Amino acid sequence: MRYINIIFILMWAGLFQTNQSLGQNGVKDTIIFCTHKVVLDNQNKLIPWFTPVENAYDHFLRLRWDFIKNKVPNSPGPHPRSKYPQYYFYCGFKNNNVLEYDTWMNDVAEKMPNWFENARLYYAYTGDPSVMTIVKNMMEYYITHGTSPANFVWPNFPYTTTNAGDTIFQGFTTASRFKLHEIQVDHAGEMGLAYYRMYLYSGEKKYLNAALHVANVLAANARIGTADKSVWPYRVIMDSGKITAEYGANWTGCYMLMDNLVRDNLGNVAFYKEALIKARNFILQFPMKTGYWTDGHTDTDVNSNTYKSNLSASNTTLCMFDYAELNPNWKEDIPKLIKWTEDYFVSRSAQGEPSTMWGANIVGEQDSFMYKMDYQTARYAAVCARWYAVSGDESYKEKAYRSLNWVTYCNDSTGKAFESPVSKGISTWWSDCYGECPRMFYQAFAGVPEFAPPHENHILYSEGILKNISYDKGMVSYVATSANGIEYLRLAFKPKMVKLNGKEIWNDNSLDSDTYKVKNLDGGGYSVIIKRLKKGEVIIVE
Repeated sequence: MRYINIIFILMWAGLFQTNQSLGQNGVKDTIIFCTHKVVLDNQNKLIPWFTPVENAYDHFLRLRWDFIKNKVPNSPGPHPRSKYPQYYFYCGFKNNNVLEYDTWMNDVAEKMPNWFENARLYYAYTGDPSVMTIVKNMMEYYITHGTSPANFVWPNFPYTTTNAGDTIFQGFTTASRFKLHEIQVDHAGEMGLAYYRMYLYSGEKKYLNAALHVANVLAANARIGTADKSVWPYRVIMDSGKITAEYGANWTGCYMLMDNLVRDNLGNVAFYKEALIKARNFILQFPMKTGYWTDGHTDTDVNSNTYKSNLSASNTTLCMFDYAELNPNWKEDIPKLIKWTEDYFVSRSAQGEPSTMWGANIVGEQDSFMYKMDYQTARYAAVCARWYAVSGDESYKEKAYRSLNWVTYCNDSTGKAFESPVSKGISTWWSDCYGECPRMFYQAFAGVPEFAPPHENHILYSEGILKNISYDKGMVSYVATSANGIEYLRLAFKPKMVKLNGKEIWNDNSLDSDTYKVKNLDGGGYSVIIKRLKKGEVIIVE
């Protein structure tokens, strides 16, 4: 019956074709899903459609950036809007047609942070700096045209939304859900983190100044959180300071922004430290215990302290892998959070939609929008992969693998994404499909380096910002912009020497500071993890 339901849904959505029937024990005949022939292994479980299979995730990541670079039309007129790509001013496209831009809204502060993360990780993975130019240009436009005036109660702070097609950002008002100048504070904090990271990459002080403005406003408005009121209000109207929603739980972007500024001794460090304590205490005392991971993304007018969204829980889980000091009990809490996602957003579904397909768990978004989505499924896979690296529990590696395989089907051979391929009438959003979804693959690579292609050299993941990346024969080099960092690589060669700022560091499985660890990988090549105390140039040679 489960497979019959899947057929009905996918035929309804127009992304499924089959020539024959399905048997009770699984798929028996040729099935086309999202334009690709479904490929199953001998357990009737999903594997990627692309061959060679070991390059499928790499191919997926390159396809999606190629689509952004080469296949997105400019925005409709008038000038100056028509000078810029469609993704600057619109949330997505409808009916699987990139020419049919979605006029619902522009989710500025979901798009920009996710695109920045995807770009900087793709740049590290490939050495291709063109993607950083794309996001740098977009960020500059958003800062210039989407920052509150200095005389507002929340001054020099990012607009998180605006109406579709707006060239000056003032908030999403056309659906009558929000007021003029109303913003989501959590997503504004994520914008601030992206600004700071762009400063580390570019060295341009305007991005540092923008980040400091965000951090200063956040620190000034931090409060002691309760079960009804979070450490920051979830939504405010910036000109008056009026609070329109008291409770949210997606605060890791705000936390990481101020934590990074404290580490680098920038801005009002003492002020930020006070806010960090309040943020940590709220996260651990309330959503971590109650399970009320509340946010409504940028277009849902949530005003509740019991609403659930996978994004808030997922962001917190991923943060704990890189910021273990956030939660001393992270090793106990992370498997509970994975189960929380499975209980609320895998097992629960929009009416008629499946929870699994061919052995892959697929994941919904939030209480009022339960449709299964590629980017939420990628989030889940990333968490499972990283937890596998900590726990050694093979079941999490299997979950990550099957879910990522499903995600690779969610675009056609040109890179045009299908965000919700088992749903009817759901638009494909630029933020979700070309930022949030692909960036999760690098987290998965950190947990399972075998997921990256063999016989190639790649920086798989780093929490910190890397620049001056170079891939040469028998050598990889980069500059790490922050101290106390970890880089994950898959290399075709076994390193003979690793240098940090010209000084050799040692191969040591204990991974003490300024050491590296090498592991032979199935399929060929090596996993290399470098742990640094200092920032600076890293050179890895064969």
